[in-house]
Amino acid sequence: MDTSLNEPQRDRMETEHFTAALFTAYISGFGLTGIVQTAASLLRNPVIVFDASFRIVAHSGHEDMDDYIWSENIRRGYCSYDFIAAVNRMDSVRRGKQSDASYEVACEETANTKLISKIKVGGKQIGNVLLLGCRQPFRPLDRELLSLTATVLAEEMGKSSYYRNARNIKVEDILCGLLEQQLQDSNTIQERLQSAGLRLGDTLLVLLFDLTGYVDSGRYDDYLSERLQHLFPGSPCTYYEGRIVLIHNGSLARELVRGPLQEFLSSAGVSLGISSSFSSLKQCRLHYLQALSALRIGRILCPERKWTYYADIQLYELLPAEVLSGEERLYRHPELWKLQEYDAAHQSSLYHTFYVYLKHNRNMQLASEELYIHRNTLRYKLDHISRLLEADFTDSEKMLAYYISYKIADFCEKAREQQIPLPVR
Repeated sequence: MDTSLNEPQRDRMETEHFTAALFTAYISGFGLTGIVQTAASLLRNPVIVFDASFRIVAHSGHEDMDDYIWSENIRRGYCSYDFIAAVNRMDSVRRGKQSDASYEVACEETANTKLISKIKVGGKQIGNVLLLGCRQPFRPLDRELLSLTATVLAEEMGKSSYYRNARNIKVEDILCGLLEQQLQDSNTIQERLQSAGLRLGDTLLVLLFDLTGYVDSGRYDDYLSERLQHLFPGSPCTYYEGRIVLIHNGSLARELVRGPLQEFLSSAGVSLGISSSFSSLKQCRLHYLQALSALRIGRILCPERKWTYYADIQLYELLPAEVLSGEERLYRHPELWKLQEYDAAHQSSLYHTFYVYLKHNRNMQLASEELYIHRNTLRYKLDHISRLLEADFTDSEKMLAYYISYKIADFCEKAREQQIPLPVR
């Protein structure tokens, strides 16, 4: 290159040469491999492309790659769930995700720096291109050149919805197609299942595993995948929208939930949302959203418990947004305010007493045991509550209205205490 040129001129010429070479690789018809090999040659460092599910879809030769983690990812053809969870917790990755520009990542496990650029098609991120600083340090210009590489890769990858060169690709294609509602024809779904060697019954559940609190202890192997396959043998799973989605064939046995599954979730710091059961795979997206709601609402209602059934939080899913985000008087039964005002004036606990009584389905014995008071004392308090509310406790409809009001109030208060945004449908 002409040394008489100043640095901006040299950078401009190199960028033009780089763009022309990538375009030539693109139109040559050699696909992702041709584009990646060209980019790696010009950038003088290894280049790896992985899609939104962290499958390796293309990479340059890795003879000179001294990064053992990415060498293993390439060997497998995909990134382990443990690796994904660790990467997503890195501050540099979190900051980088907020921008469309290329960003640098430093990992404590390996000395190599990494440069990442997002690959987008139609405004949606479908993958990333990674530049490994194995052979030479990054130059300021490399960020721009990697972004150009991502643009050309997006054109190539945009030709097809899925990619054909990764392990278990057929299974993951089916799951992603179901979750994106791209597979809606029953015959097509059955043909795809047969092609992938999948046999699913008539009772299905979507299990959604949140890795936000995952305790990996430095793992980058297949621990998560192996544990899930041990707990749910034969159940297909994939990484989708930052979580692991598993389609469970059958119901969840109580022994599994209370035993090995609970132990796994607690030790690994993983949370689980469980959908209601369904039989048609065309409903997969709907039940994925149920499991997602179970995760979000369960985190508010009972943060110490690691699993939540959608059936247990369905009440809150039905609430309109204005109730969840409004003032207290919008969601609390107006007559219950009388109890709270009385408690405030007389330092009593009638409001809580009435809730415990309703929670136990108006069973005096169970309510008095929880409140640690004699049944006669409870009866006296209930008589007082009945007079204040001017209510007959034999009116089941009114008792149900009171109880629902208690549940909604409790939910909203817990959300505020934890400073968690209330779910808005």
